[in-house]
Amino acid sequence: MRKTLTALATTVVFLLGMGVIVLASASAVRAQGLYGDPHFFVKRQLIWLALAIGMVFAVSRFDYHWWREMPECTIGFYVLVLIALVLVFVPGIGLKVNGSYRWLKFGPIRVQPSEFAKLLAVIAMSVWFDRIGWRAKQFWKGAVWPGIGLAIVAGLIIIESDFGATLVVMFVGGTLMFVAGTRLWYLLIFGVAALVPAAAMVAANPNRMERLMAWWAKRSGSTTTSPAAYHVEQALVAFKNGGPWGVGFNQSIQKYNYLPEAHTDFIFAIGGEEFGFRFSIVILLAFAIILVCGMLISMRAPDRLGRLLAFGMTLLLVFQAVFNIGVVTDCLPTKGLALPFISYGGTNLVAALFAVGTLFNVGRHIDVFDERMHTQVVKNASVQV
Repeated sequence: MRKTLTALATTVVFLLGMGVIVLASASAVRAQGLYGDPHFFVKRQLIWLALAIGMVFAVSRFDYHWWREMPECTIGFYVLVLIALVLVFVPGIGLKVNGSYRWLKFGPIRVQPSEFAKLLAVIAMSVWFDRIGWRAKQFWKGAVWPGIGLAIVAGLIIIESDFGATLVVMFVGGTLMFVAGTRLWYLLIFGVAALVPAAAMVAANPNRMERLMAWWAKRSGSTTTSPAAYHVEQALVAFKNGGPWGVGFNQSIQKYNYLPEAHTDFIFAIGGEEFGFRFSIVILLAFAIILVCGMLISMRAPDRLGRLLAFGMTLLLVFQAVFNIGVVTDCLPTKGLALPFISYGGTNLVAALFAVGTLFNVGRHIDVFDERMHTQVVKNASVQV
């Protein structure tokens, strides 16, 4: 397991380093225009990174069994996240950005509660299904009650108008329910029931409908001049400019206000422009390594709670990465979602490293369990002799 944890740590450190390097270039133009300092966003990201690294060490040492043995911890976390999701609508505390209420503002610090809601989905589902055991196949305990808990969180997020975070919470929570033993038939029923209001909200929002129709027009072979396709078109231009080897560090053209959100949701395109196709491949391989390491930790976890936590945290990281890259490369409809470890965003960085810390936590318990089993085997052998 030590080799697995070493590979995981090395990969995460690599992604964090690449994130800082690409961010330094991608954010320079916007930072200069807004704050008169081309390094403004990088400085803030480094501060958050220092806090997030402390988070990794704290979470890796925190015994994950406490989530089960002290249910008040899980309940308290659930309540705190719900309160935070409600506070985004309170004037003076909540902050409206681009028409959405997604942020809490405490002086110069901005916090995005939906990032912690993603972690909550993994923790709450893991603890619940660990406690009910075989009863996961029952309708009420295995489907209705966890489904209601998940729906409350997702409902508050979707009211903020954050469809990306809602999708992550529902996908990760639903997948954990299936893995934990909830019958597929129950999940399909609830999935269809949730799809109807979600589709209605998308249809009622002109911007989202325009993005979806523009994406679908391309899939059907039609050409579109819709402004909703502008982000993706500029991202694809960045990849074409980069080619196999890239135009060189800090030489991006698209970051000069051609590509909106160049340092957040579409930072992958700037990396592809400056470092070429090799950058894209390396990033994909890095997240593939995280997937393999996370699954190995999950499969070897000493108990059901550890298996569910490791699986959920791995899925959380990899799903967001795949979705972000899919949007930037025009494989999926445009929807804002950060690329873990690389996109600018303090709360997202803390949440991603919280997930990594949980994987290390479970991994450490695997080593302890293996040592105990080895010691027991040696003792039994000596008694027999």
